[in-house]
Amino acid sequence: MKILKVILCVLVFIVFFGVYIFNISGNISNNAIEGFKLPRIPASSSKVDVHLLKTGYITVPEAFSMAQGSLFKPFEMVHGAVLVKHGSSSFLFDTGLGKQIDKQFHLDMPFWSKPFMTYKKSTPAVDLIKNNPNLPLPNRIFLSHSHWDHASGLVDFPQANVWISSQEFDYLKTAKPPSVFPSQVNSKSIMWHSYQLNDGAYAGFDRSFDIFNDGSAVIVELSGHSPGSVGLFVNDKFGIRRFFIGDVVWNLSALDNLKRKSWAASLLLDHNENTTDNTILKLKALKDKNPDLKIIPAHDLSAWK
Repeated sequence: MKILKVILCVLVFIVFFGVYIFNISGNISNNAIEGFKLPRIPASSSKVDVHLLKTGYITVPEAFSMAQGSLFKPFEMVHGAVLVKHGSSSFLFDTGLGKQIDKQFHLDMPFWSKPFMTYKKSTPAVDLIKNNPNLPLPNRIFLSHSHWDHASGLVDFPQANVWISSQEFDYLKTAKPPSVFPSQVNSKSIMWHSYQLNDGAYAGFDRSFDIFNDGSAVIVELSGHSPGSVGLFVNDKFGIRRFFIGDVVWNLSALDNLKRKSWAASLLLDHNENTTDNTILKLKALKDKNPDLKIIPAHDLSAWK
């Protein structure tokens, strides 16, 4: 059995390397999409602090993070969570790698994908928060989507209500590894809630959900990578405008150059390639229209800095 596992892993590597050698395109057709100017920063943003919590990392070839990337240029991937404090309220956007990630990975990650989904642990988000007296424990968690490297820490926050879009909630009922881990999402301690994006258009996105009803933190639909993927706009007290886009792209350069993820990653992990492509085009148009907006893919460490 071990020999078969090794053979399968080698075959997967050969396919990945062959895709790179033969330069299989991951280009996205640059269809004309109008970019929208962001609304003015609301006064309520004076109450908002944003903290980026690094829970894990891994260095991979750039070719793994985006189509036609270099096989020899390193790309620093991060796994993390975003803590948003708004007055006396706070929430997490994603959880990164939690305290039980090793057990979860061992139980649920298929053997053939383990060599390509490795990670190095940092400090779990719950410990980063508890060890810093200036950081509050969140009373809510919003997931960009329900994949394993975003939902690992859910069970570390039993006091928090967990919110996902209604489309993602439906997806959870049938999703399986290597994308979604039962050991992470099936715990009875998790207080699940679903929401609709019923707050109208925002920044060119047709559907949104205004978390505090004041424009300081707004969720929008970014479907494609998963059926109910979302992104989060946050305006903070320093006037910094951030847009956390989950896994639409892994590498910010892929957005600038209109590239998909690597062929293998896109095939295995993007739920709908065409929808993902359209979302990337929207993000590129938004970035071009709003040069001061910090667009932050969930796994691009350079964009976190």
